[in-house]
Amino acid sequence: MTQATTAADSHALKCELAREVLRTWGKVRLCVTGWSMLPTIWPGETLVVERIEPDQVCIGDMVLVGREGRLCAHRVVGTAGDAQNPRWITQGDALPAPDRPVAGNELLGRVRYVIRAGKRVAVPTELSALAKIVRRSFFVARALVFLHRVRTSAVSNPGEAVLPCQG
Repeated sequence: MTQATTAADSHALKCELAREVLRTWGKVRLCVTGWSMLPTIWPGETLVVERIEPDQVCIGDMVLVGREGRLCAHRVVGTAGDAQNPRWITQGDALPAPDRPVAGNELLGRVRYVIRAGKRVAVPTELSALAKIVRRSFFVARALVFLHRVRTSAVSNPGEAVLPCQG
């Protein structure tokens, strides 16, 4: 078994576990690993997701999607389909283009709040001015990721500066 297969299996298992926990208990906590929702959500923060019925999804909501064995939390920016077969258009705040439409069976829940530095933070339903800039500039998004890594490294290792190096 290759590393890629093992990673794909691990992601699919996590996705299925999140789906089952939401179905059974109605709530799940997940640690963010990506940067597609900058600056609204940062890598390392915790999302608290609650089960939601498809007719309760609104534009501006941040939803958790399980697709192709992966979990993704993006903002709803539009709708598609009809009452019998609803679909939602999602997009990461830091991404220039929307995702393909989300089907009802891929919708897992809505992000209720974020745990940031031990505190509950509400999820805004609209993009901030900074998020609009990040969406238009890959360079700004990467700069924010770099600054976040430096800041979190300095906090976890006080007195030890961490700088990128090319090897």
